[in-house]
Amino acid sequence: MVKKRKEMRIRCDCGGYFKEQLHEIDGLEVEAMVCPKCGYVTLTKKQAKFMLELRKMTDALGVGRRVIRIGNTCGVTFPPILVHPGQPVEIRPISPNKYIVSFGK
Repeated sequence: MVKKRKEMRIRCDCGGYFKEQLHEIDGLEVEAMVCPKCGYVTLTKKQAKFMLELRKMTDALGVGRRVIRIGNTCGVTFPPILVHPGQPVEIRPISPNKYIVSFGK
């Protein structure tokens, strides 16, 4: 007989229990622990590390990029902290002026 481990529940000061959900913090969409009773938001150690990595990447990218000419084609450059030469890239159009660019697998 296999016993199931109890899920660790974190209690808020108001008496409610935190639930993990997507939340926007400083313009970044991250998983966070949110109290459904009072709305207090906190991060676990793992979530905080992820948010710091996201912040570092956002800061490296800056506000925007310009399109440059590379030979007979156009391109956009990215800092080496985000992508490496030869890395696979997936580009999906969202609308005529918006695209999602995914690096790696």
